[in-house]
Amino acid sequence: MGLPGKLETAVLFVAVAYRTELSRPWIREHILSQFGEIWDQSPPFLFSYSDYYEREMGAPLEKQFVIYRGLYAVENAVTTKLQAIELEQAYAREGRRTVNIDPGYLTLAKLVLTTTKNYDHRIHIGQGIYGDVQLRFRKGQFVFNPWTYPDYRDNEHLAFLYRAREYLHKLIREHEA
Repeated sequence: MGLPGKLETAVLFVAVAYRTELSRPWIREHILSQFGEIWDQSPPFLFSYSDYYEREMGAPLEKQFVIYRGLYAVENAVTTKLQAIELEQAYAREGRRTVNIDPGYLTLAKLVLTTTKNYDHRIHIGQGIYGDVQLRFRKGQFVFNPWTYPDYRDNEHLAFLYRAREYLHKLIREHEA
């Protein structure tokens, strides 16, 4: 008989896409700061990998990846996604989002995003929220899934995630010492 396993050790990851007329300081103060203290963030980049959000949010859009300081309890993933949805709604204009917030978490083994959209490769984790493994870590490198979003395949963004994974590794060593 198996017993429940130990929860994975993780750091909080947030990807935020926003209309370019929103200033970066505003995004940091009103959106990113709501999830805790930032450890590091990628440089903002023009989100040109897809036109999925253009109809609702307009164009051009910028996007940024953020890692938060300290360990993150993965059992909080649903609550964090619900918080992100509230923020998106709070800053919507005329029923259209001005920001898209995709929280998730990074473990030593994978990067998981949370979403409200159900597909065959996503697992329901509670309250209408699904977990989606975007990247897996195997043999010293991130491995893509067929559904991995294009911006998560970009070498510059992967370099940021490798640094974040090293930060997590450091936190784990400190926590175990």
